[in-house]
Amino acid sequence: ISEVERGRQAGGDFVGRMPPPGPAKHPPNCRVFIGNLATEKTTSQEVAEIFQRFGRLAEPPLLRRSFGFVQFETPEAAQAAIRGAQGHMIGGLTIDLTLSDNRPVRGE
Repeated sequence: ISEVERGRQAGGDFVGRMPPPGPAKHPPNCRVFIGNLATEKTTSQEVAEIFQRFGRLAEPPLLRRSFGFVQFETPEAAQAAIRGAQGHMIGGLTIDLTLSDNRPVRGE
């Protein structure tokens, strides 16, 4: 029996531990990692405008220091964005795009 199952049986809470597995917030293969992003010269709105042409965004782009994420509603849109915007210049830097997993980003 797992520690999580023991906690459930005992009626305990999961404070300080990971919650039990559940459905992902978004479908797999829909999040694009944007590397080499000039976040000090770029807004979330500018990033959204660039990537919306590839498909519907599931949420506003998340920008962090020198990188960001764009969450699409479908894997096809994410792949189209990688193909279509790879090497695009944003804020004077050439971005590098890769498919990301759906792990929550710290601070999200």
